[in-house]
Amino acid sequence: MDSPYKISLVASANRPEWWIRFMNSLKGNTIPIEVVFVGNVKPTFDLSHYPNLKYIYATVKPAQCYEIAFRNATGELLAWTADDADYNARELNAPNSLDIAYEAWTNLDSKFGNDKKSIIAMNPCEDGGFPQLKFHRLFGGWEETPTMAPFAVINRDYFVNKLGGYDRRFISGQSENDVIMRIYEDGGRLEISLDAKLFVRHTQVHYRDPNTGKQKNDFRKWYPEDRRVLEEAWIVGGYGFYEQLNQHRNNSPETRKAVVANISKKRLIPLERFEDTDICTVTQSQKGQWE
Repeated sequence: MDSPYKISLVASANRPEWWIRFMNSLKGNTIPIEVVFVGNVKPTFDLSHYPNLKYIYATVKPAQCYEIAFRNATGELLAWTADDADYNARELNAPNSLDIAYEAWTNLDSKFGNDKKSIIAMNPCEDGGFPQLKFHRLFGGWEETPTMAPFAVINRDYFVNKLGGYDRRFISGQSENDVIMRIYEDGGRLEISLDAKLFVRHTQVHYRDPNTGKQKNDFRKWYPEDRRVLEEAWIVGGYGFYEQLNQHRNNSPETRKAVVANISKKRLIPLERFEDTDICTVTQSQKGQWE
């Protein structure tokens, strides 16, 4: 597929009021960038002002929206994102972070013979906490477990055609963690590009009840179901092992060793790929929706 774009930023997105800020935050980069947003809230602004923004209307669960975005992206690389991400935040002074991520991926991939299995993790600052990547492990902040990459850059053809995209059993989150584990299983490598920074404005876009202080986040409400799929795929003994450890968590070497020992290097359940039929209108496998 011939394309002028180096990176396609893809997301399940339903907050169009943030999209203009998102698009403007990309202007400090020199590489051509495509944005593919998929969701059930149509933008009210004129899309012709942003020719590199592709919007696809879909009424299905978030993980399926991401899969639709993957299949419609045309860039050399894919990068997971969210519409509350800011790639030129004043807090970070990092206007060309995607240029940096692209160069880092090119260098890493060349180093290992252009096998396309390399993945670059960008360096996200979430809600003012920075850096965050030390917490992005298969098991939270447990550094002995594999590093995950919530904002990752990966070769599009390798991800869609070789790895097979997302597993359709996921509803909203954790699906990108499954992808990282499948890359490790395939002999791929992950490297963190600390200079490829971005700011994620979770607290600004998710409503917080002024009386209770609790945040309303429909995306994260499906966390237990998604975590079950992830752990059944990669944890010997299946779902529940992590929760059992947390009940008696003391960060002892014995406890950490037990966590590592129960992570499988091979996926324990087969991948279920999304089907093409009615992919934008009919939710496949486990249900879940925006509310």
